[in-house]
Amino acid sequence: MSEIQPCNKKEECRRLWKETFGDSDAFIEHFIRDFYDSSNMLCIEEKARIVSMLHMVPFKMGSKDVGYIYAVATEEKSRGKGYATLLIEKGIAAAKAIGYAALVTIPADEGLRLFYSRFGFTGSHPVTFKGTGNFNFGTGEKKKDVALLLPLEGTLIIEEGMSLVLEM
Repeated sequence: MSEIQPCNKKEECRRLWKETFGDSDAFIEHFIRDFYDSSNMLCIEEKARIVSMLHMVPFKMGSKDVGYIYAVATEEKSRGKGYATLLIEKGIAAAKAIGYAALVTIPADEGLRLFYSRFGFTGSHPVTFKGTGNFNFGTGEKKKDVALLLPLEGTLIIEEGMSLVLEM
């Protein structure tokens, strides 16, 4: 396994995204064109091929800077090796170093909610994204856009069920 590192491999990102999520080429290209930043993407490579990735998109939540964990993916043949766990742990450390007040994510299902809870993500927070044009960082269904939150600074207190507004 290669070291976890920032990635600057858009084509590899596209490939893994398509294989993992099955999103349309237009959707993936929209993210790459408008939101991709290699310094906000962590990956694990094997033989110069991305096998696992995580994007940490910067947002504002009120006056606080937060990171949105998005498009975490591991190719099928590399699953079960702990790569996503390593990326989440590295992402949390990076977010703290950046000075983010919190990390936010919208898990696609209950299994992923349980996975993220292992790292301290909690809550059920309806979330709205602003300033993203017509790009949907959520699930595609407003009622399912319920986020988990990991506060990274002691002064950030969000009550259970409180709605979150994330702005670019």
